[in-house]
Amino acid sequence: MAIATALREGHGRESVFGFRGEPAAAERIEDAGFKIIPVNDFGNWEFGIESAVILDLRIPLEQSFFERAKAADKLLVSIDDPTPNRLHCDLAFYPPVPQFHELEWTLPDNTTYGGTIYRGWEFIPLRKEFFPTEKKRATSYPPQILITMGGSDPHSLTLKILHALKSVSGEWRAEVVIGPMFNNLDKIDRIAVEHGKQVELLHDIKNISRPMQKCDAAIASFGMTAYELAACGVPQLLLCLSEDHARSASALHASGAAVSLGKFDRISEQKLAAELQNFIFDQVALQS
Repeated sequence: MAIATALREGHGRESVFGFRGEPAAAERIEDAGFKIIPVNDFGNWEFGIESAVILDLRIPLEQSFFERAKAADKLLVSIDDPTPNRLHCDLAFYPPVPQFHELEWTLPDNTTYGGTIYRGWEFIPLRKEFFPTEKKRATSYPPQILITMGGSDPHSLTLKILHALKSVSGEWRAEVVIGPMFNNLDKIDRIAVEHGKQVELLHDIKNISRPMQKCDAAIASFGMTAYELAACGVPQLLLCLSEDHARSASALHASGAAVSLGKFDRISEQKLAAELQNFIFDQVALQS
């Protein structure tokens, strides 16, 4: 959606989303004023007057899709695509993650990829609100922490973090982003009550950049949120849902933009509490 917004605001071009996914995600797209065409099978997509087709998918498409796109003279663009789709695209964009070096760029007919590859932090599609113009303020005391684990938090990492914070000594405050598809709100509500005024739950957040820009540090699950936090200049502690996410997060870790703890199920509660203690109060020490 960041790309569609940039095309609209910067170039006066509208976008249509061929969409297959969760209703909550579709609602966000429509709320932003974009048209959605529900798609059950992308192989049956009918090309229209669009100048370009941007593929942000993780499913391989049939050869016929690309043949029809070429016949219709469409510019094909892929975003961080590990599937063979990328080999048929004119432009391919990637963040500087280690998995990129393992991608094969030889086509089935043994010819070399003929498009253009762009790789770097600057090619991650982020909305403009994640690039604040104001200089970041000094760390507050007690430090203000943002906890954000995505829209659904399928592994209840929010709850895991709130439990571990019980063992963190010293003063801190936390804002916890509650996604639209959370399924354990009763448990989160109970532990938030136990924490008292230290924890505030944020529901129905329309612009996540605002709490990002006012916090001192963040605890997040790896994903686009991690790149958004990095763009806002927010120190972050990352938990990862998969080994692939852990490898991608290692690039942020190596750059100094984050501390990645790796895959979430390999971190004990005791280890997590110790990491939280060090991370939260290192932010204070760095500013003192």
